[in-house]
Amino acid sequence: MPRILIVDDEDAARVTLLRILQLEGFDADGVENGTAALQALTRLNYDLMLLDLRMPDLSGIQVLEETAIKYPRLKVIILTAHGSFETAVHALRLKVADYLLKPVSPEVILNSIRKALQDVEPNQSRGVVLEQRLDYQADSVLTGENTLLRLSNGVQIDLMRRVISWNEITIHLTPNEGKLLGVLLTNHAVVMRHQDLVRMVYGYRLGAEESAKILRPIFSRLNRKLANLPGGDQWIRNVRGSGYVLEIEERESGVIR
Repeated sequence: MPRILIVDDEDAARVTLLRILQLEGFDADGVENGTAALQALTRLNYDLMLLDLRMPDLSGIQVLEETAIKYPRLKVIILTAHGSFETAVHALRLKVADYLLKPVSPEVILNSIRKALQDVEPNQSRGVVLEQRLDYQADSVLTGENTLLRLSNGVQIDLMRRVISWNEITIHLTPNEGKLLGVLLTNHAVVMRHQDLVRMVYGYRLGAEESAKILRPIFSRLNRKLANLPGGDQWIRNVRGSGYVLEIEERESGVIR
C-alpha cells in the first residue's frame, strides 16, 4: 500500500486531506511544517508527499530542494494557495509530479496522486529541458486600442484595466490572467499550444508537458471567474494534448483583432 506524507501548516486542510486519503485506502500521515516533514522522511519510507509551499519554518521549496537530493525516488505534488509561475518553474526543475493550486477538488487531488504513483519513472521519460527566460512578453500583443471588447449580451472586457463587467458583476483579473485572455482573444477560435501560451505570456520556453502542467491550475482559476458571466464557463476549452482555445459566440463590436 502506497504511503503518503501530507505537509501543510493549516490544520483543517491537513486533517481533511488525511481523512480523504485514508478513506481511499492510502496509508497517510500528516505533519504541520517542513522541519517535521524532513524528520518524518528519515523515519519512514514514503512513496509520495503532498507539499504546501508557504509554511512558517521551512518553505515548501526548501523542503523540495532537500528531498530532491536525499530522496530522488520520492514523488512530490505541490498543493498550495500561494503559487506563482516562478515557483511552478522552480518546482518543475526539481521534478515534482504535479503542481496544484488551492482550492482544488478531492477528485483532482486523487487523480494526480494515482497518476504519480503509477508512473514508474515519470521524470526520466519526459526528455524536455527547461530553457532560459526570454525577453519577449505578451504586452507587445495587446497595445493601443486593441484592448476593449463588447459582447451583444452586455459583457464588456477591458484588458487595459484587466476588468470584465456585466450588469452588477465586476471581475478583476490578475496581470497574467489578463495576458492569457488577451492572447486567446487575439487568436479567437484558434487552438493555442500550451508552450506557446507560456512563451507569450510569461516569457519562458518550456516543453509541452511542463507548460500544460503549469497552465492547468491557472486556467482553472480563470474559468471560475468567467463562470460568473452568461456563458462564460464555456468560453475557454482545454483541447487535450494540444492546448487551449477561446470561442465567444456573441462577439459584437469588439476592437480586439
